[in-house]
Amino acid sequence: MQKKTPPLASRYLFKLIANIASVPVYLIMEALLPRALGPAMYGNYSFATTVFLQMTGFLDMGTSTCFYNALSRRQHEFSLIAFYMRVSLLILAITMLVAGCLLYAPIGSLFLPQVPLWLAPLAAFCAFLTWFGRVLRSMNDATGATIQSELLRTAISLLCVGLLVFLFLSGLLNIITLFLQQYLMLAATALGFWYVTWRTYRTRDITLSFSLSPKTLRNYLHEFFTYSHPLFVQSLLSFLMLSLERWLLQWFNGSSEQGYFALSQKVSMACFLFVSAMTPLIMRELSIAWGSRDTQAMGRMINRFAPLLYIIAAYFSCFTLVEAQTLVGLFGGSEFTQAIVPVQIMALYPLHQAYGQLASSVFHATGRTRVLRNMTALECLYGLLLTWLLLAPNELWGLGQGATGLAIKTVGVQFITVNCYLWLAARFIPLTFWRNLAHQIISLALLLLIAFAAREVTLIFPHSDSFTLLRFLASGLLYTLVTLFFCLIFPQLMGMQRKDLKELLSRFLQTRH
Repeated sequence: MQKKTPPLASRYLFKLIANIASVPVYLIMEALLPRALGPAMYGNYSFATTVFLQMTGFLDMGTSTCFYNALSRRQHEFSLIAFYMRVSLLILAITMLVAGCLLYAPIGSLFLPQVPLWLAPLAAFCAFLTWFGRVLRSMNDATGATIQSELLRTAISLLCVGLLVFLFLSGLLNIITLFLQQYLMLAATALGFWYVTWRTYRTRDITLSFSLSPKTLRNYLHEFFTYSHPLFVQSLLSFLMLSLERWLLQWFNGSSEQGYFALSQKVSMACFLFVSAMTPLIMRELSIAWGSRDTQAMGRMINRFAPLLYIIAAYFSCFTLVEAQTLVGLFGGSEFTQAIVPVQIMALYPLHQAYGQLASSVFHATGRTRVLRNMTALECLYGLLLTWLLLAPNELWGLGQGATGLAIKTVGVQFITVNCYLWLAARFIPLTFWRNLAHQIISLALLLLIAFAAREVTLIFPHSDSFTLLRFLASGLLYTLVTLFFCLIFPQLMGMQRKDLKELLSRFLQTRH
């Protein structure tokens, strides 16, 4: 007998708890790696892994999203999983083949300038394991096994970060031991995800067979090709654009600037951890709603959750922007002082990352992948022009801004693209574009003002310079309390009406008795 899938709220709660638990894990990792590797090697590590992460994203070509949507609607089809495991093996083979080619110096020095070429296969395998883990995690979300999956991921992450701390304290943490630790963590997580999937299907009395008949194989090839072939151009353009901008940064500015940008990117990702818990679950619900052609439900979900996710991301982003100097000191130390401005700019990146994932989920769920392709082509055009303008030296008609320039480009282009997605989505599902745009601007301005005021107030305290961490924590506490006050007084900041807030509070109080 098939077990009932836990409600969306329960699955989000467990994903959120898992992400909250992963925040200290993530922060510890990112505080140790820059200090252990230094700006140059940290930049090399980030650049090499980013190139191969973009490559696996290109080879994916939207097939993992097609797999997720199809499995969400047809959870009984284990043959879907068997088919996609074949796709994954193909992606692994191509990734490692490309990495092997980069070991040839004339090729490797062109595509990985100033980077030790022996890093290529190490980074390639790490990138594949990262991508494959995401596929398996989404598979658990699609089958409703989110809770078990997130509990297991949290346990493995805590154990592996303990190993990382041990390596750092014992003086054994270097680029080789880092990759070994990453392999252990990613492989153990992938095996855990697979175990959760296996148990889920066994409890539903579904036969687990990896064999596919020629007819079934052809049907899946046709389904995935129909969904994903418009995304080939999008995937290719995204791969070229994201890889080229990091390559230009490496070519024009070197490994240290790459390290500064990598640190700013990692800090912004820490802000996004709380929001990323919700987006795949909402995407699943959007896919199911579209299966019933219920556009009204899709519109309600976007209008309900987009402002909430934005305000959560803005809460962390605004504080990070204002306290960037302290955070850079905690993460990277004195060697990374030039990363302060890039960190401040990239702190704004998670804001529209939340909106962007929701908006693009609408097009993925409805199969309107041609829109995604066309928007990516347009983004490449103005994105690469802006990248060249900000990164190239003066003699090549650029401003030579290094990591700061790439951060400006990344945040600016995302703001434009995401709001274009929202406007296009509003043309076929009932969501309020202008209200969402106004919410972005007003809530950002308010939270920035609160964060700045909290920082200035705590700087007045005696000896605040001598107790930087205590002042930082006091600023965060004051900022949090004032933000909560405004959210309770103006629930519209969270995309709620006052009646929604009262209902939420009453449910909470009922659970206390």
